[in-house]
Amino acid sequence: MSSTGRRLPGPPVRAVLFDYGMTLVTVSRPSESLQRAYESIAALLTDRLDRSVPAAAALLAAVHDRVDAAVAQHDASYALEEIDLAPVYGEAYAALGLPLPVDLLDEAQRLEQRAWFDGMALAESAVATLTELRGRGLRLGLCSNAPYHPASMRAQLQHLGLLDHLDAAVFSSEIGWRKPSPRIFEHALGVLGGEPAATLMVGDRVREDIEGARAAGMRAVLLREHRREDDPRGLATMAIERLDELLELVAAPPA
Repeated sequence: MSSTGRRLPGPPVRAVLFDYGMTLVTVSRPSESLQRAYESIAALLTDRLDRSVPAAAALLAAVHDRVDAAVAQHDASYALEEIDLAPVYGEAYAALGLPLPVDLLDEAQRLEQRAWFDGMALAESAVATLTELRGRGLRLGLCSNAPYHPASMRAQLQHLGLLDHLDAAVFSSEIGWRKPSPRIFEHALGVLGGEPAATLMVGDRVREDIEGARAAGMRAVLLREHRREDDPRGLATMAIERLDELLELVAAPPA
């Protein structure tokens, strides 16, 4: 569906919630950064535990890739409760004969997540679109399925230059519930200060972003710029091919 020359139907939009991955950013595995991170993790564990530990490449495969597979499996299960990754990391290290205390486990996770900063690239028109929408007086937020440390995720947003363009950022790891659960949308709306009927959700996934938002009383726009998914039931209020097309749909709200 083309958005050219059209406005979003319904009452004025006063707030917009965005998905994160494949909406505001594209995602690719930062292999070199992960290798360097696990070299740092191996050195950290060697120092703190005062014993030899597996080499970085072995740690990366046994820990990061094991956790990554658990996240993918959880995502594929369509579970609404978010996975708690702390015990998954703990079990991965324990399987190597490295039971880690909580503080050390947390530090290792944060080193790993810092490497993923290099796996995120801003969508071409993300900053310009956010800047223009905010300039029109709309409140902007992020609502993301991300089972990782909320603090690390916010640091990632800061690194990318997105945090200053958002009025709120909500991650499933801090709520315990994943999209399309109404609980995460209700929380995001509360933090953003938006009413459902006046808030628009923008994302690339029909079930999580579109169906979930519509069930929460919002209108929803399906973005097909970085990931194409069919919408056979026509749940999206509109579909767009580029993020900056959103500017054609959403006018400044009345004073």
